[in-house]
Amino acid sequence: MCGPGLEMLEIMMEDNNLTKKQKEELEKLQKEIVDEAKKVVENYVDNPSDISGSVVNIHENSPFLDADKNGEPAFSGSRWTKLIKSK
Repeated sequence: MCGPGLEMLEIMMEDNNLTKKQKEELEKLQKEIVDEAKKVVENYVDNPSDISGSVVNIHENSPFLDADKNGEPAFSGSRWTKLIKSK
């Protein structure tokens, strides 16, 4: 199991102060969460999205948009990793 929510459920299930009914309810919730997570993964595998993942925003004054004297991008590839704008 992974994720902070499921870890919390596991900790709660180990609590000796819970009744058998409460533990069963937590197990039911845990199963529902895991089953739903599996459905999400399966759906993504079957229907991958081009828009998933991280979004990168670049400000209009960003040095990433600088061009050299030939109009070519000043920074590309690995040169983007450690960039300091010079004026």
